[in-house]
Amino acid sequence: MVTDGARRLGKLSGLVVAASIVLAGGAAHADETATPAPEPAAPSPPAQPEAAPAAATEGPDTVTVRGNMADTLERSTGSGSRVSETEIKRAQPQSTSEVFRRVPGLVVRQEDGMGLRLNLGVRGLNPTRSRLVLIQEDGVPVVVSPYGEPELYYSTPIERVQRLDVLKGHEVLRYGPQTVGGVVNLYTWAPPTREEWSVEADYGQRSFARGLVRYGNAVGDVRYVVQAFHKQGDGFQNMGFDVTDVMGKVAFPTGKNGEATLKISAYDEVSHTTYVGLTNSMYKADPRQNTVAPDDLFGIRRYEVSLQHEQRLTPLTTLRTTAFAYMVDMRIYQQDFDRKAVLPPDQYQRILGDTRADDAALYFRNTRSLRDRSYNVAGVEPQLEQRFDTGSVNHRLIVGGRAMIDSARRKLSNGTTPTAETGDLQTDDTTTILGLAAYAEDRMAFLKNMLVTPSFRVEHAISRRNSRRVLSDVGLPQDVDLSGTSSTTGVMPGVGFAYGKPVFNVFWGVHSGYSPPRVSQSITPTGKDAGLDAERSMNYELGTRARPFRWFRGEVTGFLTNFDNQLISNNTLSGSTAEFKNGGKTRHVGAEVTALTHFGVRDGLPLELDLSAQYTYVRSTFSDGPNQGNFVPYAPENTLTVTLDGDHSSGLGGQVSFSYVGSQFADEQNTLEPDVSGRAGQIPAYKILDLGARYRHKPTGISLLLTVKNAFDDVYLSSRLPNGIFTAGYRQAMVGLKWSGP
Repeated sequence: MVTDGARRLGKLSGLVVAASIVLAGGAAHADETATPAPEPAAPSPPAQPEAAPAAATEGPDTVTVRGNMADTLERSTGSGSRVSETEIKRAQPQSTSEVFRRVPGLVVRQEDGMGLRLNLGVRGLNPTRSRLVLIQEDGVPVVVSPYGEPELYYSTPIERVQRLDVLKGHEVLRYGPQTVGGVVNLYTWAPPTREEWSVEADYGQRSFARGLVRYGNAVGDVRYVVQAFHKQGDGFQNMGFDVTDVMGKVAFPTGKNGEATLKISAYDEVSHTTYVGLTNSMYKADPRQNTVAPDDLFGIRRYEVSLQHEQRLTPLTTLRTTAFAYMVDMRIYQQDFDRKAVLPPDQYQRILGDTRADDAALYFRNTRSLRDRSYNVAGVEPQLEQRFDTGSVNHRLIVGGRAMIDSARRKLSNGTTPTAETGDLQTDDTTTILGLAAYAEDRMAFLKNMLVTPSFRVEHAISRRNSRRVLSDVGLPQDVDLSGTSSTTGVMPGVGFAYGKPVFNVFWGVHSGYSPPRVSQSITPTGKDAGLDAERSMNYELGTRARPFRWFRGEVTGFLTNFDNQLISNNTLSGSTAEFKNGGKTRHVGAEVTALTHFGVRDGLPLELDLSAQYTYVRSTFSDGPNQGNFVPYAPENTLTVTLDGDHSSGLGGQVSFSYVGSQFADEQNTLEPDVSGRAGQIPAYKILDLGARYRHKPTGISLLLTVKNAFDDVYLSSRLPNGIFTAGYRQAMVGLKWSGP
């Protein structure tokens, strides 16, 4: 990676130029909460009724009951969490991974030190590439290919995120596809109703540098916001990275009762992350050693445009429409290697590790595999909300649908040097998918204290794969004209109940989950269906929420998920076979606990003090087949996060956050002792301590920030996927300067 001072100065100063971009647009935007209140120090269901963001899908919300039951029920019929703007600012996170550690039921598998790739698991589901969780940014899917390849190679940078919601109950049926584990809704910065601006600069260990500018304002009824940032560094284990991101939004009225928001964004990343890790002997000798594949390269560019429109047809009827399109270009360039000597030693570029046993060493060749992929996704989703009464029952009915075109082209080439960027084409295929969905949800209020919410979703996908070049039985490329088709349909019903008052209520729900196999899994490069089953689940939850005091709130949720089939890894990065195979039934049972306290000036303290804790217990096991009784990979039984945050009227503030993640297995056989390759074996428990201090000089709007991530500097084994041991836990200290106004 180029890290010379001139290039860094040029890119950082370029942000100032980007800040001068003026986007016209905007309509009045509702405040985040209906009434001001001190925000909790950790994720929780919203305490106040909230106006939905303009033309955006809603998160977990409260229900306003009309007519003769005119009161606000601070409850939902499904579990969900919210991380507010204030909480994100206080955490000073480097990536969304840090924020998700504070949401109960979620676990993050660290892949790279800066969180460029998000591996998010929910309630014991395998977190690899967040494959079983739908992540949306302003109502638009984030994955490169929602139906064909639902892996999260691109993750929304935390700098874009103003707040986020996480849904895990039956309300996920309003969203799709790939909602087996849950739904994450990320909301980027909204155009403000008055002038707001921010200029930020950060510098830290390992040559980390980040610069950001954001400006928003309103001109009459038109509002706009533009943001640009660049960050780079040498990275942990010398895996350098370089990221540039630009986003603009403009909101404008479309008549007396309508408004629209246009968003345009661009993301560019080049990093030296790799798929090959340390062998067991290398890890024991030095877990902090640099990457074994310094020439490996990951590059991704993503461009998106979306238009969201909300039209209030009558006081009780609202139509929301989202149209979007995005394209992703991705390249994964990796030096070829063997785990045992198949060539004479002098024909390898270098040999690392213990050569006395197979799989204990890495034999790097003088060649490189070049995986070039391009994705194009476009869709439209209309959603109609109607409020009405049937007798004494109040209804909020939401019906909608989504149509999406999802296409991808994948090419594999062989480069003749370890740093080659072109080579001989080995495989070339294209997939095209038409995805159609429809859903309905009716939130019904009975009596004064009971809500019932039946919901329903159906997904249908028609897929076609065309292969132009494949590998023959002897491993040689040959031109072909092969095609294969498949189709799949999933029907997902659900229902939720809630009973009680705002200070105490109980809820329970059940819903069906569905995730079709990727086309790149289900149809092999030779055009044949690989015989993979869809991933289906039944999800149950029972919980209670309580707010007995103004300064305390808590929530406990028990859950059970029965999986009919879970796909497991078959032969990763292979161009000749399906990438996954059927793993069989799994069972996930556990509980989540959240406790939040807030003390402040009204309690006689000279500062605002927040203390929160989130704990999750989940037992995830295979319930049939050859792995029956074994734990699902990367599903720790225990996770805990405790956060203490304080703010003084002088402008001083600080935060301490501690996280614990229990031990877990890396393979479905639950291998306890590590093998020589490092790919199998138990992953020990680990702890994370993040520290932050801040000071804001209110008259000038200047803030000074100091953060220490992974303060223990206790390097731990974070993953054995996809090919060896990867480590995390490196201490990273950073200082920052922020100037914001008004």
